Amino acid sequence: MAKDTATQEAELKYHERLNISVLPISKIKSLLRNDIKDTILAWQNGRNVDKQCYRIVGPAGVGKTAICFQIAAELTEDLFGEHNRKNPNDKKTFNIIMVKSPVLCRDDFIIPFPSKGMGPGEEFSFKMLYSDFVPKEKNSFGMFVIDEFSRGDHQLQQLLWQIQNEYAVHRFQFPKGWFVFSIDNPDDSQYSMDTLEDAAGIRRQLHVYTEVNVIDFLNHAIANDFHPLVVEFIQAHPEYIYDFVAQKLGSVYANPASWEKLSDHIWKMQIARKDIDLDEIEIKASGLMNTNMAALFIEFAKGIKTINPKDVFYKYQEVEPKIKKLLKEGDNAKLGELMVGFCTYMTTSMPKYDDTHLTNVEKFLLIMPIDTSALFISQIDSFDRNAAAFKYMTQIHLTLLRKSKNYKVNFYDKIVKAGEGNLPT
Repeated sequence: MAKDTATQEAELKYHERLNISVLPISKIKSLLRNDIKDTILAWQNGRNVDKQCYRIVGPAGVGKTAICFQIAAELTEDLFGEHNRKNPNDKKTFNIIMVKSPVLCRDDFIIPFPSKGMGPGEEFSFKMLYSDFVPKEKNSFGMFVIDEFSRGDHQLQQLLWQIQNEYAVHRFQFPKGWFVFSIDNPDDSQYSMDTLEDAAGIRRQLHVYTEVNVIDFLNHAIANDFHPLVVEFIQAHPEYIYDFVAQKLGSVYANPASWEKLSDHIWKMQIARKDIDLDEIEIKASGLMNTNMAALFIEFAKGIKTINPKDVFYKYQEVEPKIKKLLKEGDNAKLGELMVGFCTYMTTSMPKYDDTHLTNVEKFLLIMPIDTSALFISQIDSFDRNAAAFKYMTQIHLTLLRKSKNYKVNFYDKIVKAGEGNLPT
């Protein structure tokens, strides 16, 4: 029996219903930052282009809020860095005002205030008072960010629609240099939302959707010095970056934000006590991402049963017996996880290597089943050709091709014959 249109629409993901692009969070950050910069530079060069209102949609904890603060900081440097260095007493900032819709109401932005008039017939009148949430400085620049727009009450949403559509509150116009962002979770069953949408409102926004991207998270984690235990755990088990199953069940769930918080807990304990109490960390981890994920993390931290992808690169001889055991048991699931973890470690850490490390990589790829080791090639091919990870992995691959006939014949040529590989030789 054919499904009716309403049922078909309900089964679509939110980004499919909106029919919009799905991008990694890092791409969204650069896209929106560059668009704001382009807009301002167009104004400065005499082209009065319209401002764009942006809407970022994606799962909770994926980094939507964080990139807004990063965009503001980067635009401060891009637009005013040179000025600020030359004029330390007159520094300019690309500001950010972030409002949390679930905890606010319309009166937090604007209220009428009785005022005694001065002219005839103006004995009593009302003036509108605007809160500190409303940017007022005439020549300022910044981002007005509406977090969780769809969880605000109806009256607040109506006021926020005006901000998004007109860059104004009531009759007060925002300064020209202020841009409006709206952040939302997807309109799916696991989120409590009251989505207020109409054709006019949708057409005024530039909508982008982000999904969990482990490479983005690890690049951010490494650049911001997350604790090595967290970085290496996600490199070994990228599938644990976001626990969608736990989220759908309504339990505490792992997500990029919770991993960052766990990193902070480990660092502060290590700094303050000169040691890490894993029992205490497990309790904290369970409160951040549930007991099951906490147990997996602690098992990894204690080095029980887990093959660390980092050790494949640096200490292959030590982990080879464990890999052979998995091969003997035919545990293709764990072998696949190990290969994904190894590729994730290599493409995010990009460790320096010598002939010994290259030999470790070669031995690892040759011992694995060909359909599993082929992930090494497909991982390389998945990157943008200008990405640092693509150049790094390609260089390793080409070096091995030149140095080792065994690698070429028993690894790469087999993949080519199977139609899996397409990198240049």
